[in-house]
This record gives sequence, C-alpha cells and structure tokens, in this order.
Amino acid sequence: MNEMRSKLLVLVVITALYLPLVSGEVNQTQEEEFTQQWNLDFGEVYVSTNPISSDLGIFVRTSSSSLAQGIPSVYSLNFVGDEVWRVENPNSTFQDMAPLEYVNSGAGDCGSWPDMVLVGWSNGLFQALNANTGTIVWQHQTEVNSWGITGSMLIEDETVTIPTRQGIDKLCLNGAIQFSHETGLSWRNGVTLAGEFYWAGDEEGNLWSVNNQSATKHFIAEGKIRHAPILLADDNLLIHLQTDSGSTIYQFNTTSEQSSIVTHSGFSPGIPTTFDGYVITTDSQYLRSLSCKVQCTVKDSETFKSNGEISIVFGRVMLPQNTVDGGYGQFQLSNNGDLIPLDIINYVDDWYGTAGIESWTSEGVKYMLLVNDNANLKMYSTDNIPISNDEQDSDWPTILVTLSALILISTSSIQLLRERFQSAFKFFILFVTILLFFSFSDIIEAWSDLVNEDTPASDAWNDDWPDEWLGTQIVVFEFKEETITVGGLLGNDNVLEASIEAANQQGLEIEIIDSSLGKYVVSIDNIAGEGWEYTVNGQPGTVSAEFSSLQSDGIVMWKQL
Repeated sequence: MNEMRSKLLVLVVITALYLPLVSGEVNQTQEEEFTQQWNLDFGEVYVSTNPISSDLGIFVRTSSSSLAQGIPSVYSLNFVGDEVWRVENPNSTFQDMAPLEYVNSGAGDCGSWPDMVLVGWSNGLFQALNANTGTIVWQHQTEVNSWGITGSMLIEDETVTIPTRQGIDKLCLNGAIQFSHETGLSWRNGVTLAGEFYWAGDEEGNLWSVNNQSATKHFIAEGKIRHAPILLADDNLLIHLQTDSGSTIYQFNTTSEQSSIVTHSGFSPGIPTTFDGYVITTDSQYLRSLSCKVQCTVKDSETFKSNGEISIVFGRVMLPQNTVDGGYGQFQLSNNGDLIPLDIINYVDDWYGTAGIESWTSEGVKYMLLVNDNANLKMYSTDNIPISNDEQDSDWPTILVTLSALILISTSSIQLLRERFQSAFKFFILFVTILLFFSFSDIIEAWSDLVNEDTPASDAWNDDWPDEWLGTQIVVFEFKEETITVGGLLGNDNVLEASIEAANQQGLEIEIIDSSLGKYVVSIDNIAGEGWEYTVNGQPGTVSAEFSSLQSDGIVMWKQL
C-alpha cells in the first residue's frame, strides 16, 4: 500500500512539473519601454498594408476574398482604438494590396480639397474620402481585368498618380483627370517619378515610362515587377524582379535605358525602401543592404523571411516575418551599411504578416501600430499606463485552466494521502483529459511529422520539373481547368506556410478558416467547389495544413474536389 502511495505521489509531482509547459506561453513583447495600449480584432478579414496616422486619428484598411469572410473596408479610429467611421466596398474581394494615403487640405491650380484619405480598390475604384467624416469627396473608376488597383500611388503637391490594372492615371487632388495611359498588366506595382517621367513595372518584366503624351515600354528581363521602382542618384532606378527561380535585383539607367544585374536573391520579393543612403531589400531568403552611390553593390545580407513592407521605426529597420510564428525582425544599420540583427519581437497573437509598422512621436511619447494578416491591430507606446483596457487581450482562459489543473492535482494528492485511491485516480484522469485537450495541437503535429518523414519526396517527383527544383519545396495547385506548379521554395515549416508563399508568387488568393482542429483552406483563387484536399509526397493529409510539417524537399499537391 505504501509503495502504491509513493508511486502515485511521484506521478502527481511529475505532472505538476509538466503543468507550466502546457499552461499557455506568453511571447516576448516589444522592448520593456513599450507598453501595449490596446488591441483591436477586425474579424475573419486580413490586413496586408500598414495603418497610417495623422492628427485626426488612425486609418486602416481590411481585405477579404468573399463577403462571407467580411466586407473590405477602410476604418477611421481615434487614438484609443474606437471606430469613428467606416467605408465599405462589397464589390472589392480580390486582394486589396494598395496602401492608403493621407493628404492635408489645400488648394492650387487644380482647385481645392479637404483633408482626405485616398484608397484604391481591387475592383478598380479609386476614392477620395473626407478624413473627418468618411464621406466620398470624389471617385474615379479604372479598368478591371481580374483585379484593379493593387499598387502604391504617388502623391505630389496637388496631384495623385495611380497604378491601375493595366495603366497609369494622373488626377488632380480635386478629382480632375490629367492623363490616362495604357501599360502592361500589373499587380502590386507602384509609381515612381524620375526625371520627366512616371515609372511603373508590369507582370512581364517591363518597366514603363509615362508622361502626358505617351507610355513607353523598356524590357528588363523575364519576370514580374511588383513594387514601385526605387529612385537612385542621377535618376537611376532599382528594380527587384521576381523570377521563376527566385529574384534578381537590377539597376536601370533612365538616360541610356540600359539595365545591369546587381545580384540574385530569393523568392517573393517584398517592398524595398531607402534608409540613411542605402537601399534595403527583402524576400523569402534575405534582407539586404545595398550602396548605390554610383553602381549598386551589396553591402550586407542577413537570412530573414519577409515578403511585405519594410519600415524604419525610431532609427531601426523593422519588418514582419512572414511565417506562422510571425513577429517582427529588428535590425540596426551601421554607418558602413552592415545590418546588425537585434532580435525578433513576438506577440501573443502573432501569425503571418506583410504589413509594415506605423510609428510616430508625440509630446515625447513614442507610438507604434502593428497589424498582422489575421487583422489584429495593436497600439504600443512608451507611456507606461494603457490608454484603454477595453480591448486589451486577456489571458483569463489560461489562468482558469491553470487554476483548475492545480485544484485537480491538489485534490488528487489529498485523496491519495487519505488512501482514497479510487477517488484520487478519478481526479487524476480528469486532469489528464484536460492536459490532452490543450496539448492536442502538439500531438497531431508530432503525428504529422512521423507520417511525412516516412514518405520520400521522390515518390511524388515529376520528371518534367526543372532540375534546380531538386531538394526544394514544391507546391502544386491542381484546378479542374489547369495545373499551377511552384518550385524552388525554401524554409517553410508546414504545408500551409509553403502554400501561402506559392500562392503569393502566382498572385493566387487562399481563403483560410479557423477551426478547433487548426486552419483549413476553403478556396484557392476564389474557387471553392466541393472543397480542397492536399497530399505531402503523395500521401493524403491527415491533419490541418497548419499542423502538417514539411521537409526541406517536401512536395505538396492541392486538388480541387
């Protein structure tokens, strides 16, 4: 009897020691000087561009792939996170990627205009919204071919130049049109002014120069230009071209109309920027710094996966990590162009992220706005007192689970000491049940690891694929009408992560829903049909794509049912 009691006591102690591991992890937050002020969840929609702020408040746009997911909207919030106004566009359900712009009221040769928020929608509609009320000041319809406006606009003194689906339109800030020219089909392209021309890229590797009179095509290379060209000295331009085998960074001389290769890089380039005289680029493999005083050269490279917007936040380079773990990478840029990794900042509700960070200083207090693809918007500041606790995330579920587990362990121990072994066993079984419930995701992930490791990728390899894809991750989307294959992927930990990266490369949209068993894909490229199923190395997926681990050479195949 004493021996049984001892064994049960040991078991209870071991269980108690294990408890902290399953009670819910709290990730590291921003540096200690920053305090979370509030958190706002916009629901099942997603946010892919950074919020913006002005003296009037905060502005953020949401996007969706279906009305069931949510209506794409532009929100105006005050600085405590309360909604001031909202403008919805139920017709815009194709990846709204165009960043918002704020313009102060003014007047000029074009006329006058109030404080406005400018927004381009994927259904081709361009709207100027009154920043105070959200009412439409004016609007302009552009052409739509699958999707409309997805790139960044260019604001000048009293004009706005818009990258449309297949052209460039320039308008006065009072809505009067100055010119409209047709170019190549584009996605996530932006506009840059260099010399006397506006420049924008397209999906066939062309750079277009546009003015009042004409639009001229300049071929760079086979690939896709999905960002606004970066203006360098002497009106040169930097282009980060997406290719089938990764990406290539080019320098383009607008005078000679000649281009030269700077370096080759990883898949899915993000939006480059400039900082302290250097150009900063990002993609699925590298964060790079380039010196472009005459001829661009690579100064430094750091391994990091980001496909979105780069932000300069209080003197540091910060960008979202586009993985399931999410978070933001922090880097210091030295005087000689070296990128010094600081840390990766994580938050409790982190997930994939593409949107940059909005930051500002007011009355000596620093503020940051952070948002991920799951549409969780957070305000952080150096003020130690939260502005509002209404929307603050609560860890009450974790606290209650932990408390319940401790009560059960204590009760089991008391019953054991009283030699009520049957009662102690019942309480212990109840605790184990709770433990298994909250460890379920870890269990199914481990099961997925076991299954996938036993099946070699060679079983699903297609001899028609290029040899350079060997040893890399491959994702196949098998539609009823066509099959799209993306290879050369690197560093994805699971099926969902690899599938999202592949879809982004091809301009496909993946609709994902949350369930108690993880995240599931319900539509690809706005096609749901009877559903979608996946295989890994030829073996059917047995768990959520989120929990299905993927080896470095794993082959994922999605099939429309």
